[in-house]
Formats: sequence, structure tokens, C-alpha cells
Amino acid sequence: MNVHARRLAVILLLVANVARSHPAPNSMLRLDFQSRAVHAEYWLPVSELGYARPGESESGLAAYLLRRLHAESPSGDAWDIRVKTIREDRYLDHDYLVAELHLAPPAGVAARPFVLLDDVITHEVRNHIVFVVENHVGGNRLIGMLQYPNRRLAVPASE
Repeated sequence: MNVHARRLAVILLLVANVARSHPAPNSMLRLDFQSRAVHAEYWLPVSELGYARPGESESGLAAYLLRRLHAESPSGDAWDIRVKTIREDRYLDHDYLVAELHLAPPAGVAARPFVLLDDVITHEVRNHIVFVVENHVGGNRLIGMLQYPNRRLAVPASE
């Protein structure tokens, strides 16, 4: 192996170690089920959101979320989604924007089951994962994950 090939191998090894030690952060959508609605907290990493919406300011985030996040009943009836607040937070050395959301099914439709449609970041950042969890007694419980090209997740009836 010549000197240039050895140097390249060392550089690639260092890059791989850095990448492994600082993985790209993923999103978490935490659902808190209420009798007639779902309260949600959507943790969006600022770095990944920047790739999904280059050049856009945080001020337009609520409208952007409402364009890319939807919920519907199993029969296809659209839910009402409102962005209540957006705040900044930090977790594991990553900056996040946390959107507090209110999801309401149509009149006469139960809050579970429903279908979540989401590609807030994954439409542009194809290796990004959205972990959808339920706020459950004793901690969060994983409902499922979304990653490109999958943007639909069936949220089951309560267990």
C-alpha cells in the first residue's frame, strides 16, 4: 500500500469514528392520549430540520408542520391538528425545536385507532427516523417508526 492510500485509509477511519461518536439526531413524536384528543410533543432536531427546510426561518415552522403532518381515521376522515407552542430545547448535545400539538378526530370518531402521516424531515433527509412513542404509565412505549419512503403509521387501539 502506498503512502497516499495509507493516508486515505487513516482519514476514512477517523471520519468513520467521528460519525459513529456523533450520530445525526432523530425525531421523536410523543403522543399523550386523552378521551377525545391526542396531545403531542414533537422533538425536531434543528440540524436535520435545516436540511429539510434550507433557508427557512423558525417563524414559519408551524405552517410547515401543518403542511407535512396529518392524521386521519382508519376510514380516511381528516383530523384537526393545531400547533399550540414551539420552544427550543437541548438533549444529548443536540438542539431541538419542540412543537406542542393538539390532534382532534372528527366528531363521533374515537382518538384511537388512527393513521399518522408524517414526512416533516424524512422527505429530504432520507436516513432520518421519527420515533413515535406513547406517553405510558412507567415511561414511553414505542408505537412505531417512520423513515423514507414510509410516511404512514397505523396507531393501534389502546391495549
